[in-house]
Amino acid sequence: MKTRGARLITMSCDGASVFYHFFYQGQHQTMAFPARNLKSLTPLYPGAELYERELMEKYGVKFAGHPKPLKLFT
Repeated sequence: MKTRGARLITMSCDGASVFYHFFYQGQHQTMAFPARNLKSLTPLYPGAELYERELMEKYGVKFAGHPKPLKLFT
């Protein structure tokens, strides 16, 4: 999506699904995926790093290829 100008606004989770919230062509777009075996969006959207770390810590979601899978709070 980045090649078409979409911007990642935020990410959220309800425990079963991960929701990616984008802003594209003047509209908000939401994409949902099961909260398992997801690839990190950090290579395309560097700002996704903290969102992914938050979801890893709060919900146990794993993101393959995440550059720093460390806890936010110790």
